[in-house]
Amino acid sequence: MLKATGGEMTRMDTGATEKIQIIETPEGTFTIRLILDDLGDIYPGMVRYTVEVLRDTETVYTYTINTYESARQDTLFDTRKAAEVVFTRLVHDVAARPHRYTRPRVFTRPLPGTGAIDIVILQGSPRRFGNSAKIASWCDDEAARTGLTSRIFYLQEMDIRPCIGCYVCYNQGYCPIEDDMPPIIKALEGASVVVVCTPVYTGTVPATLKAVMDRCQWLHARENVLGKEVHARGLLVAVAGQQGTRPFACVTGVVGMFMENLGIRSAAPVLIGGLDRARDVEKMDGVEDGVRAALRALLAPQNEE
Repeated sequence: MLKATGGEMTRMDTGATEKIQIIETPEGTFTIRLILDDLGDIYPGMVRYTVEVLRDTETVYTYTINTYESARQDTLFDTRKAAEVVFTRLVHDVAARPHRYTRPRVFTRPLPGTGAIDIVILQGSPRRFGNSAKIASWCDDEAARTGLTSRIFYLQEMDIRPCIGCYVCYNQGYCPIEDDMPPIIKALEGASVVVVCTPVYTGTVPATLKAVMDRCQWLHARENVLGKEVHARGLLVAVAGQQGTRPFACVTGVVGMFMENLGIRSAAPVLIGGLDRARDVEKMDGVEDGVRAALRALLAPQNEE
């Protein structure tokens, strides 16, 4: 079963009403419900409690909390008790001040934008005109050649804060951190292809790119809680100063796990080493053609499933 929440649809396929209170007021009939939703298929032992106030059949207020919001289960913080306290307080408040609940009070923030972007390019290097940025521009140009829409996110120019592991996104499908992440989530949600362009920094990806990948747990929540499926293919293009595959060992693992977590089907990565000597990726024979060919392969009709 799906439940409307702030313009989205929240999964309630195992939800069960734990408590219910009906209140007759001069403003109409109100129903307060405490609902338990077992999300153990997402994380072991995850339970979500939702307290909702309905005026007749319209939801006018929603409070949600889950068991993963507390780092430890042996503390004074008890998720169910917190939900029950909210339920009790709402029963009293609705009875005393029903006029406050005559209109919906929505606390979620819709993602910005309306149109989908075909190819989303995450440019992870802090260097605006570095080698990874050049590779991102090749991918952007290749998308234009094929008549598809694309957007490069220059992450170093955006305000991206680290994930704090609060698990609030598994309540109603949105993240409480206010920064520049929402447009990225919106773009990834509707993309056909996701390209990650990154240098190797101390064996892994730069900090801002890692922050973006961690914050995409928000998208994982939207997939699992709201049913927002991601149907994208993925491509990693990484550059390193040293030759060989060793510098890329961690990068391929980290980016691969990021894509796997979101259900993005990743193609073989394009790994470009030897930049300490070559310096400029544009001067390396065959590299640009190889990147463009790898992207075209993801767009070819014979690759459709």
